[in-house]
Amino acid sequence: MEKRKNIVTVCIVGRPNVGKSSLFNCLFKKRRAVVVEQSGTTRDRVEAIITINSLKIKLVDTGGYLAEDNDELSLQVKDQICRAMEEASLILFVTDCVSGVVPSDKEIAVLLRKFNKPVIVAANKIDNDKLADDAVEFFQLGFGKPEEISCLHRRGIRTLRERLFAELKDEEDGEEYLDASDEKEPLKIAVVGRPNVGKSSFVNNLLERNRVIVSDIPGTTRDSIDTSFIYEEDEYLLIDNAGMRHKRKIKEPVDVFSIMRSKESIKRADIIVLLLDAASGVTKDDLSIIDFIEENGKACLILVNKWDLAEETEDVTKDIYRERLIYAANRLSKFPIEFISAKTGKNVISSLSIIKVLNLNLDLRVSTPFLNAIFKKNSPSKVPVPRRKKRPNFLYIVQSSQRPVEFKFFVNDPSSVLPSHLNYIENKLRENLPITGIPIKVFMRKSRKERR
Repeated sequence: MEKRKNIVTVCIVGRPNVGKSSLFNCLFKKRRAVVVEQSGTTRDRVEAIITINSLKIKLVDTGGYLAEDNDELSLQVKDQICRAMEEASLILFVTDCVSGVVPSDKEIAVLLRKFNKPVIVAANKIDNDKLADDAVEFFQLGFGKPEEISCLHRRGIRTLRERLFAELKDEEDGEEYLDASDEKEPLKIAVVGRPNVGKSSFVNNLLERNRVIVSDIPGTTRDSIDTSFIYEEDEYLLIDNAGMRHKRKIKEPVDVFSIMRSKESIKRADIIVLLLDAASGVTKDDLSIIDFIEENGKACLILVNKWDLAEETEDVTKDIYRERLIYAANRLSKFPIEFISAKTGKNVISSLSIIKVLNLNLDLRVSTPFLNAIFKKNSPSKVPVPRRKKRPNFLYIVQSSQRPVEFKFFVNDPSSVLPSHLNYIENKLRENLPITGIPIKVFMRKSRKERR
């Protein structure tokens, strides 16, 4: 029987550049949210589960709130902040002790009172005792005694954690979640691609709610956004990432951190969903992402997004388009290629069935006799070699690991094995095993008999 527990939610709010993401990282005890000296770095909600004295808390970081900003992107950020506050059990209001109480802080205080939630004011950047005397100024916000903290020096963080526990330990209206100790890990899916290919729209469509900010402005998503959901009794963790681009195209420091976070997401995910734009096809940046996915042995599903627009403007079928992609980059033939519209939702949900198959393929276990039967009549030793080049003698093959799927081929002389031999071996394995979409690695090892 599923064991469920209540989990309370703490939402971190404040104006831009007061240290909300720094506080999030301090409480989480890991560098999870992107932090740079640039206003407006955080736009989407970033979530993590923390534990204080056995009490589990969902911590939510939000973008900076400025009442006067009314452009489309700022309005979406405000909407995300308000949604996070609605779901919160307690609100952590972060202020800046160096600049003191400013009009924006007072506007946020007025907004917070409308939600009728418990509020703790965290006066940040109190790096010494002299600045601590200035914290009394924040009493005027009307939320009681402010907590004096310094995220830079970890000052006051322990006291803040203790106060959070005291405020929330008797909370019973929290969100239900599955106890990780009794349940298997959710299937982790990282959604990656170049900027503005529709990653956030794909995530929102899967979730059927505006969980991630969507805009035509490239680079809207700055951080990796983790969201759990359940579909047909299977639990998933969806990771939306910032657009990955070549380092020559990086213009802002925040982009460096965003790309680093995207790469970390690929490493911790089970399955990678790579989105391509139907209008531009596959680019060098897409291929560099594929290279990183293969290096880390991750299963990958390639989704061609905005296919509805391509069908309207181009007289091309899916099969022809797929052939063109593979012709442009033959390595794409290793991966399943499907066509979707993240905007309309066409084929978005059906991609989960392919993802489940890929996840099962990662657990592939092939017996040694079956593997060697594949190469009994198709020995790699028959592959032509250049003149004056020693022909290797391939003896037997074994599977050495799962997740990633790896094999070891024992030969008399590993140094004589050529790339053409490795390509031949991989092609034969793919012809005989259910490993479409799964990068595989084949290592050459010197046979023990030959060592003697």
